[in-house]
Amino acid sequence: PAWDLVRDAIAGETAIKARGTLYLPKPEGMGDELYKAYMKRTHWFGATGRTAEGLLGMIFSKSPVLTDCPTKLKEIIDDIDREGTNIDQFASDLTWDALPANWGGILVDYPQTEEGMDQAAAARAGYRTYGAWYSAESVINWRKKTIGNRQVLTLVVLLEPYEAIGKDEFTTEVKNRYRVLDIDEKGYYRQRLYDEAGANKLSLPVSEYYPKKQNQNLDYIPFFTFPGRDPEKSMLFDLACENVGHYQKTADYENGLHKTGSPTPYATGMSGPPTDPTTGLPLAIPLGGDNFIFVPDPNGKVGYLEFTGQGMSAEEKALQNTEERMAILGARIISAEKKGVESASAARIHRAGENSVLASFALNASDVLTAVIREIGSWENIPGSDKATYTLNTDYDVEEMEAQL
Repeated sequence: PAWDLVRDAIAGETAIKARGTLYLPKPEGMGDELYKAYMKRTHWFGATGRTAEGLLGMIFSKSPVLTDCPTKLKEIIDDIDREGTNIDQFASDLTWDALPANWGGILVDYPQTEEGMDQAAAARAGYRTYGAWYSAESVINWRKKTIGNRQVLTLVVLLEPYEAIGKDEFTTEVKNRYRVLDIDEKGYYRQRLYDEAGANKLSLPVSEYYPKKQNQNLDYIPFFTFPGRDPEKSMLFDLACENVGHYQKTADYENGLHKTGSPTPYATGMSGPPTDPTTGLPLAIPLGGDNFIFVPDPNGKVGYLEFTGQGMSAEEKALQNTEERMAILGARIISAEKKGVESASAARIHRAGENSVLASFALNASDVLTAVIREIGSWENIPGSDKATYTLNTDYDVEEMEAQL
């Protein structure tokens, strides 16, 4: 649910309103039609989405640095996923996907080859190692065990939705398959694939495969969790919660303006509206400065309802407080700039909290991506691959800027 909340908050108004009463509870006694109008009048304030874009922009404001990477390995990671994605774009894509959940994983894999095919023949046929990203929601199970005084993954279950042909050639339907990565009884890395569309309905795997590195079985699972070992709270979660609160307060505020902003005429001291003497039906009363309304009842009084007292100031103050809390939690990139000149040191202090959290994320991500690149190089048996490093930008300081800027 926390992942859904942050992803919806980043996606914006369409995603939030599609959830209906999950984020905007229906006031007690309000009918469906009134609720639709109530929701339609309010708008989502895109603080979380803008902040996420800003965080991604800060990490990639400077190009990632790849060092000590052999040429052959560089050629492979220029198309790291076999879909034409270079390593920098791959890093940007998975960083964006991981920000809402602070979790996900990269599987380093090698396509299943024909029995008896050696490495040279596989290379000529286009087989090679690649990296595949799995979002947090796709990593549905995992298990760890202490082996040789170190904790290692012994099981990972990955959800892989795919499109299958439907009732005819023009329709498709989404099916699920599950890729199970584990260490078998003999201590070897194994992949099994279960498909809900198969005849066994997940009771038996549709395939079983032992990936090999230089024709040798692996004793570990080459799956790298990103950016850390276990799921942790997203740096955007608290902001998303405040954003939902702002949305709810905005709905009440807009509803209040709608109810009180349109002048409503009233009459007191009268038994009812004037009626047509012929039909007995109420007469329409024209409104406007050019019309004169005669009230026959000597005790009658007419006027306009006015919103008096505190008005909407309480709602306005609540919205302002929420926006200030969102700014503190990381939405400074959308807050109003201070009037006058702000020194570089003051600006650095204001950004220190956000920068430290983001830098920690980037450092962890750099370590994981470096490990993935080295694993690909090891699988391809490229000399010097163990020296390659990949580093994301962690310098978000304004101190190095020129004084005029």
